[in-house]
Amino acid sequence: MGLFCCPDKDSVFLHEIGYPKFMHGVTNKTKTIFMMLKKLHVIVCLMASTVLLAQEKERTGTVVDGQGIPVPGANVLVKGTNRGTQTDFDGNFQLLASEGETLIFSYIGMKSVEKVIGTETTLHISLEENTENLDEVVVIGYGTQSKRKVTGSVSSVEVEQMESQPNTNVAQAMRGRVAGVQFNDNGRPGQSGNLLIRGQSSLTASNDPLIILDGAFFYGELSDINPADVASMEVLKDASATAIYGARAANGVILITSKGGTSEKPLIRFNTYAGFSEYANTVPLYDAEGYLKRRRDYNIQNAGAGETPILDVENILDSRTELLQYQNGETVDPWKYVKQGAVQSSYNLSVSGRTEKTNYFISGGYVDEKGLIYGDKASRLSLRMNMENKITPWLTVGVNSMYSQRNLSGVNADIEGVYWLSPYARVRDENGEILPYPTNDQLLLNPLFNATQRKNEEIYNNLMASAFLKIDFPFLEGLSYRFNYNPNIQWGHNYTFIPIYRQHGINNLGAANKTNENRFNWQMEHIVKFEKRIKDHNFDLTLLYGANSLYMETTTAEGRNFFTDVNGWDNLEIADVQRNYSSGEDRTGVSAMARLNYQFKDRYLFTFTMRRDGSSVFGANNKYGNFPSAALGWIVTEEPFMDASREKINLLKLRLSYGKIGNQAVSPYSSLDKSMFDQYVFGDGSDTYTGSFPVSDNMPNPNLKWETSVSFNAAIDFGLFNNRIDGTLEYYNTKTTDLLTGRSIPTANGFSNVLTNIGEINNRGVEITLNTVNVNKNDFRWTSSAVFSSNKNEIIHLYGSDADGDGREDDDLNNRWFIGQPIGVNFDYAFDGIYQEGDELPDGYRPGWVRVKDINGDGQITPEDRTVLSQRQPKYRIGFGNDFRYKGVSLSFFLNAAAGWKAPLPLLDPSPYSGTNYAGRSVNMIDAGYWTPENRSATRPSLNWTNPLGMSFYQSRDFIRLQDITIAYNFTDDLVKKLGLNALKVYVSGRNIYTWTDWMGPDPESGYSTIRDLYPSARTIVGGLDISF
Repeated sequence: MGLFCCPDKDSVFLHEIGYPKFMHGVTNKTKTIFMMLKKLHVIVCLMASTVLLAQEKERTGTVVDGQGIPVPGANVLVKGTNRGTQTDFDGNFQLLASEGETLIFSYIGMKSVEKVIGTETTLHISLEENTENLDEVVVIGYGTQSKRKVTGSVSSVEVEQMESQPNTNVAQAMRGRVAGVQFNDNGRPGQSGNLLIRGQSSLTASNDPLIILDGAFFYGELSDINPADVASMEVLKDASATAIYGARAANGVILITSKGGTSEKPLIRFNTYAGFSEYANTVPLYDAEGYLKRRRDYNIQNAGAGETPILDVENILDSRTELLQYQNGETVDPWKYVKQGAVQSSYNLSVSGRTEKTNYFISGGYVDEKGLIYGDKASRLSLRMNMENKITPWLTVGVNSMYSQRNLSGVNADIEGVYWLSPYARVRDENGEILPYPTNDQLLLNPLFNATQRKNEEIYNNLMASAFLKIDFPFLEGLSYRFNYNPNIQWGHNYTFIPIYRQHGINNLGAANKTNENRFNWQMEHIVKFEKRIKDHNFDLTLLYGANSLYMETTTAEGRNFFTDVNGWDNLEIADVQRNYSSGEDRTGVSAMARLNYQFKDRYLFTFTMRRDGSSVFGANNKYGNFPSAALGWIVTEEPFMDASREKINLLKLRLSYGKIGNQAVSPYSSLDKSMFDQYVFGDGSDTYTGSFPVSDNMPNPNLKWETSVSFNAAIDFGLFNNRIDGTLEYYNTKTTDLLTGRSIPTANGFSNVLTNIGEINNRGVEITLNTVNVNKNDFRWTSSAVFSSNKNEIIHLYGSDADGDGREDDDLNNRWFIGQPIGVNFDYAFDGIYQEGDELPDGYRPGWVRVKDINGDGQITPEDRTVLSQRQPKYRIGFGNDFRYKGVSLSFFLNAAAGWKAPLPLLDPSPYSGTNYAGRSVNMIDAGYWTPENRSATRPSLNWTNPLGMSFYQSRDFIRLQDITIAYNFTDDLVKKLGLNALKVYVSGRNIYTWTDWMGPDPESGYSTIRDLYPSARTIVGGLDISF
């Protein structure tokens, strides 16, 4: 789009939103600043020819610990750049740096040291032990900051452990390890999963956090990012930390920074692992003996008075196929039948380095993963090139680019079919071919039939770049300008073909589908930063103006009934039945932001942020919003009165923040009157034809605006006993208003629904992070970490209506939204045990049927007796990890737990199958027990219970899981050097080792309630090699 000096392009860019409106509400002083930004690059060009360039010199030195022992592998970084190096085995380093630049020395477990370069060329640096690295530099968005001086809620993710674990998704490194962050997936290969930060804040808009990759909005899938390319990940959780992203930040922000070069010599690194997966937990299904017993018990319970139940096998197995299998002694284990060899492998190769002018990181990665179930597979090819070039001492240009291709081709087995597959099913014919119907019931399809008959090609590509230009003005120390341009292109397709099949009672004439998707977005930012220290006052000012655009389109073509399937999904025009449709959307936005970090005496901390956003997706009357925030911090241990306690209390910092952020995650055109086409028969009856005509799809709303979250955060950061114990205690309270919700309206308006802003949600909770160094002597180190989070989610208001006149705001029964309850609840009849023989039974009921509570006490069981039973999100989440290191050997394990939630499990319903044949067969084969006269269960109904109320069965999803365990060995430096290498490590890692839970589904953390999504959880074991030279 060009720079600010291009008025024509600017006027076009701001045409829809309007620059005067955008600047409305901003102070005159701030207006002046932003107008100056527009011509800043022109000033830069005019002054460039008169600038005196600084001179770089080689600096050498040694880094030691508090006892004077050299520290090998310590990082030495020129502040504000990617230029740096690492110390060698003797703690020595050398690099080029100019007078006046600042060097940052850091090492894991030690305090970072900053050193301003003077005229000296030799440096001696001593690092003190600091378990928590409270002085480490963390990414905070549009810059970095010392962790000690951060005022917002920012959590860093340990990315080092990703390199020794089978992570195919960067989010897997956060599972259970970051307080307030929840991640789950369904266990299938190649899936990105779902992330949730500090609870659900929206009813209908997205609850996904904003992902920032190398400073750019990331619109792809998390599984596009290669974990081996990640240098750091930070999670921004409160309004002070996220307000810099304004209308996109209501659900939190995850900042991902890719790697750069650290060694003066080219460093080649190769990391690979290979392993396998097996069932960690499967739903227990009946074996042959249990199935026969179940059939007999059903007949006994279903026999009328005076009738003799049918118990002989020939009549129990009233399916001819099942009877033949029984007579032949042939059975099938459903889980073994659909299982495939679940192997996986990963390969990553990178080359990195730096010179006095250039910093580079180039990598390529490939991961191939097969799931547990037949046909499930995924692969990813990833390429990355990060380049930074210092053109002059004051001008730096660079680009961080990546390409990713995810291949999800293939048709997997039908999971739902596994749960009803009889142990006496005949799954193959005499020639070994898959039979479509394993029994005589043609409503029950073989779970492998579609997987072996259909063809699918599903491939997605993502090409992204983050290009930048940075100017450090030498005439005013601390002043810099940066221009970012971030284009992103995504394209992919999903092709499916069902061939002609005419046998075994099936007459399929073939079908094909081709869907193509394209997306292009760009982001442009102008950033001015000024850093200045005046005695006890330290200022850090950031100003930003940015713009972004997103366009996406989808085209689909379908065909059915082919005379030949030679061409597969090509040549759809030969199909008898054809259908084509397409869609597209376009959105734009502009932003301006100002942030001031101010510290007084390095112990009184202040952060003030203001962001103004404009977005095309909202109504004409509300396209702009202001999002301010403020934060205060006080490092108490820097006060003189704490001098006597400093040996025991190394850090005590108090933080407070308050701010407003937004959520614009809605579809474009939601505020407009959208048209759709309908079919209508025209004519007088004697001469008719069918035509299309436009109709309105929804009522326009020019007042539609973003959801707004106002957040308060209070925290205590602490470090005790030479930082052997450190952590954070945090409380937050977030109120989200103007919820984007569809509301029913009288059809007399010509519409039945309108999207509007109404309602209020509250999220509040507590987060605790604790780290300890339990032992650290004689080459042995044992550290522990623990996180705890508790979230209370509550709907405060919905529509504000009181239709029944009871003086209480109405709930929304259709969506299961209730005032005073969390967003996701289980609303149903309350289970009150099982009717036993001798009990007084309602009309039509039998012993062994479910007893339901009469909630309203009217003596009847009606829909008014339904109530909120439990919530579907956990009340508490806990993570606990331990790391043991002795010389080159390390052992680590991590436990993940959650409590206070339940979910419906449809497999627990034993009511009979409702197919056209074989009445009495269960809809599933889960071995969960049932009531009989001999086994009078108080929790499980009888087999002839028909579930007349349609109620569900709920189970606790509480669990404790041994999530990760890793054993690694780093070879000694002597051996590594003899081999001509830089480092060599071998490791064995396991994931999802064992889970303690009462949940009978495959995975309590995924908790999917539909049968087709109950994918078995996998236990994965891999062995790996990490080598660099």
